[in-house]
Amino acid sequence: MASREVLRRQVRSTETLRSVVGTMKALASVRIGQVRRADRALEASEATLERAFQVLAQREPGLARALAVAAGTPAVGSGAWGAVLFGSDHGLCGPFNERLARRAAARLVQLGSEEAPPRLLVVGRRLRPKLAALGHPVERVVALPASVAAAGDAVLEVAQVIEGWQREHGVAQVFVVHHQPVSGVGYRTRTVQLLPLDVAWLRELAERPWPTQQLPMLGLEAEAMLRGLARQHVAHVLVRAFAASQAAENAARLAAMEAAERNVDERLAELRHAAAQERQNAVTEELLDVQAAFRASDAGVL
Repeated sequence: MASREVLRRQVRSTETLRSVVGTMKALASVRIGQVRRADRALEASEATLERAFQVLAQREPGLARALAVAAGTPAVGSGAWGAVLFGSDHGLCGPFNERLARRAAARLVQLGSEEAPPRLLVVGRRLRPKLAALGHPVERVVALPASVAAAGDAVLEVAQVIEGWQREHGVAQVFVVHHQPVSGVGYRTRTVQLLPLDVAWLRELAERPWPTQQLPMLGLEAEAMLRGLARQHVAHVLVRAFAASQAAENAARLAAMEAAERNVDERLAELRHAAAQERQNAVTEELLDVQAAFRASDAGVL
């Protein structure tokens, strides 16, 4: 059995570790709340953007025919496509990146073929080696911003890469793959078509009743307005994907910290029990020494 001093050091170290785990749990909980509040604000802006598309679709019934031009896609049949995948820059979040890499790899196989492998952009450096290990080399890595409020620069960088894919490589479709939180501290993987815009969705908007008697006027020529709205749509989808991924990452980190906290509590209980046992043994030995000395004194040996 370890000495009393060694056990005391181990107890102190484990108590410090538990404090660190508790702090990380609290930070993860705070981040989840912040990201969810930001996501609610993004929902409101999404509704506004959808209204703008609705006005355009109803003012211009032939909008779907101009969709490929507005979205900046090349001629149908080029076969080139790409994907933007959201992972993490930091660890201590369990199998967050491994799970996304496995599910994204399966989804990429469904969407593409050996003749048309995707161009991949990863947001979060820890995802890249996971995808490479599964046979999906990553072309570009973008660092995760510190918060949803600071996502503008990252979104701009991703959008510029996508525009380069379209211009230089004839990319016809772009998908976004990310985790999103579900009830509790769980999360699931979601795939969203970023480009081209969904023609069926635009047609549904064109058929949806407007809430007032007067339909707003267009301030721009229809195709120019559609191109501007398409860019806003791309930015909005990317920001929401980042927010969802951040919420899922912190939910995963919270779950990992809760598991670590249970393990640390069990270890701390074991160490405290061992320390108490060692202390009791030391007291017992001292009492036996005192008793032996008393008996020896009483017998005249001392």
